Amino acid sequence: MAATYKDIQKETGLSLSTISKYFNGGKMRDKNRKAIEKAIQKLDFRVNEFARGLKSRRSHTIGVLIPELISTFHTAIIADMEEYLRANGYGIIICDCHLDRDRERDALTFLLDKMVDGIITVPYDKRGEHLALARQREVPVVLIDRLASEFKTDAVITDNESAGELAVGELAAAGHRRLAILSGPDGIYTMNRRMEGFVQALQRHALPVDSELLMTTEMTAEGGYNGLRRLMERPDPPTGLFCANYEITLGAVIALNEMGIHIPDQLSLIGMDNLMLSQLVHPKLTLVMQPMQLIAQSAAQLMLDRLQGSVQAASSRTVEFPLTLVRGDSVQPPALV
Repeated sequence: MAATYKDIQKETGLSLSTISKYFNGGKMRDKNRKAIEKAIQKLDFRVNEFARGLKSRRSHTIGVLIPELISTFHTAIIADMEEYLRANGYGIIICDCHLDRDRERDALTFLLDKMVDGIITVPYDKRGEHLALARQREVPVVLIDRLASEFKTDAVITDNESAGELAVGELAAAGHRRLAILSGPDGIYTMNRRMEGFVQALQRHALPVDSELLMTTEMTAEGGYNGLRRLMERPDPPTGLFCANYEITLGAVIALNEMGIHIPDQLSLIGMDNLMLSQLVHPKLTLVMQPMQLIAQSAAQLMLDRLQGSVQAASSRTVEFPLTLVRGDSVQPPALV
């Protein structure tokens, strides 16, 4: 049977109020603190967090709601965020909405019913109206990666337009003029911004904008694979390509290998995120990188600030991080034809 406060009282001879003060972080005599800690160790005492949560109306748990768990970006962010929150006394509950807006709403309700103290989410519904339920229950929300048009709150994003700009700049500097992009579906905040940055950079470099080379596909390896084949089977394929997320990059590389198209001799390629992929692929890929750890820790800290009451309730903060280009060996001047 689990030990209780009364068991600690019998072991130490201290009052229940003194023991309660210890567990609530109150000041006490050093000898009393040591006696309680000795009793805790001897009795293998464990705090009943559920009961404590009912009393304090705090569960010390954060709900994390994402579009799909198979995304490398999402899993990397969750891993870093969980470590940061755990170091600050919070656990997480993860819900995957599987790219479904109805499931996203259901998952939000589920997390709120679990009495989470806050919601950190990569919103799939770009309007974000479903998040109003969290606000009604006075549960703070932090967005990652995407903004919601109908719900203003704290957010951590990256300069997504610069992803396309960095890729075009690198390919243009190598002498490429026929450039393509493989991006995610229209309506996804990050994908739209990267596409916009790509097109704007083409115009700024006085390069042709061919709508047939501005290709959207699913944000999966299969999407990247199919999109790459469609691009390279054209009678006038591009000489330079930017893949706008990690999974699309992976699928494109698989397709290139199957088609016998060599990087960078026949196609210069710039991918997105995941240095491990760059090191596994030969030649080493040039990548546009997001600061994953900083994104995760910033989102967690924004949430902690809300829970600790260190910011004004009506204010909202947006943290935006720059992207960087990590050069590999996958870009060279186009072959002469």
